[in-house]
Amino acid sequence: MLKVICNQRDRFRARLHEAEEEIRQLKERIGALTQELEKSKADNVKLYGKMRYVQDYNLEKVVSRGSSKKHAEDLESGFSSDVESKYKKIYEDDINPFAAFSKKERDQRYKELGFRDRITLSSGRFLMGNKYARTFAFFYTIGLHVLVFSCLYRMSALSYLSNGEESLAVDQTINLPHAL
Repeated sequence: MLKVICNQRDRFRARLHEAEEEIRQLKERIGALTQELEKSKADNVKLYGKMRYVQDYNLEKVVSRGSSKKHAEDLESGFSSDVESKYKKIYEDDINPFAAFSKKERDQRYKELGFRDRITLSSGRFLMGNKYARTFAFFYTIGLHVLVFSCLYRMSALSYLSNGEESLAVDQTINLPHAL
């Protein structure tokens, strides 16, 4: 019986090693594909920049020669607008010096913040950036206010009742001498 269990354990170990090797190979492949994807995106952005240059160059030629813009529109019709708009945004984000400067300044200010301020800023960004977090924070705040107001109301009512009994007893002692 022990021999059967040992053989089964060895088979499971062999399967585990095979699975781990397969996972390692898949992770390497994912890493390579990710790098290839990033390289393809960068190439597409460069190609979009060249395409823009050619389009602008052809537009200047068409306008300078006094021809109609029909030739320039033919150039644009050869490209898919959704793909073009996707890379247009990436291209313009890369060449926009104001956005790059703004991002650099924002990152620098974030690094200068203290630990508590970073936590506050991060949690604030999370709460304001997530619909469900905002909804939760809203109802949580309303619930806390209702709880505090109900506790204050109850405490004031109980103190009024306990003070009312004491004042009633004081009034009876005061009224007794007047009654004589």
